[in-house]
Amino acid sequence: MVSMFKKIYIEVTNCCNLACTFCHRTGRDKVFMAPAVFIEILEQLKGYTEFVSLHVLGEPLLHPDFVQLLAISYNFGLQVNLTTNGTLLARHRTSLLTAPALRQISISLHGLAQVEQRQADLYLDEILSFSKEASRSTSLYISLRLWNLRDGADEEAVAWNDRLLERLTAAFHVPALRGVDLKAERGVPLAPRVFLNPEQQFSWPQPSAPDHGGQGYCRGLRDHLAILVDGTVVPCCLDAEGVLALGNLLQKPLDAILAGSRASRMRKGFAHQRLIEPLCRRCTYRLRFASATQP
Repeated sequence: MVSMFKKIYIEVTNCCNLACTFCHRTGRDKVFMAPAVFIEILEQLKGYTEFVSLHVLGEPLLHPDFVQLLAISYNFGLQVNLTTNGTLLARHRTSLLTAPALRQISISLHGLAQVEQRQADLYLDEILSFSKEASRSTSLYISLRLWNLRDGADEEAVAWNDRLLERLTAAFHVPALRGVDLKAERGVPLAPRVFLNPEQQFSWPQPSAPDHGGQGYCRGLRDHLAILVDGTVVPCCLDAEGVLALGNLLQKPLDAILAGSRASRMRKGFAHQRLIEPLCRRCTYRLRFASATQP
C-alpha cells in the first residue's frame, strides 16, 4: 500500500454554469457522476486519504444529488473540501452550513469578473453574507480565491479587483485592502477561518503549449491525485482531459493503477527532478515548484 495522500480530487461533474475565459474548455462529454458511482469510487479510496476535494472542472453545486454526495462522504468518514464559483450558494446555503462532512469551501471570486456587473454584485452579496455566517456559526474554513493576478495590464480584472477589495474591506471591517501588494500575500485573514487567497493566474497545461524543459518537480502522485467524472485516474487536478490517464477506477483497483508502469515512471522522475511526460514539460504551474526538492 502506498502512503496516504493529503487529498484526492474527485470531479463529480464537468458541467458549469459559467464560461470563464481562463478556464479550460473540455472536449469530454458533460456528465454528472451518479451517487452509486461515487460510492464505488470512495470504496476504492479507503486507506488512501482522509480528505476529498470535489473539483477538477465543473461546478459541483450544479449536481442534482450534491447534498447526497456530502452525506455519502460523511458516511465514509471523509472530510470534504469544496471549490465553487459561488453563484449557487443561495440554493444550498442551509445544507452547506450544516453538513458535517464539509471542512473547507473555496470560492473563486475571479470568475465573477466575467459576469455582468449587476449580477456579479448580487452574487458577491450572497458570498459575503454566507462567509460571515459560516465564520459566526460553523467551524468551516472559507477561502476567497482571487487567482487572476497578472504581470501585464488587464483593465477588466484590475477594475473588478479594486471594487472587490473595497467590498471585502467594508464587509469584514479590516484595514483597507485596496493598494495592498496582493502578489506578496498568502492568506489574508478577514474573519475567523475566512481568508482572501490571491494567486497569479495560470494557464491549464495543453499538449500544444511550449515545452519548458524536462527538469522539474510536481506534487502530483506525491500528496494528491485526481479522479475524473468517468472514473479515470490522473496524477494531478490540472490534467483536465485525462492526457496522463493512469487507469480507470471503475475497472481496476487503485493500488494496481498506482503500481502501474506509467505512474511508477512519473514518481521516479519527480523524485530525481525529471519530467517524464510531455504534458508535465508544458505545465507552467509546476514552475512554482522549480526549487522544490524531495524531502
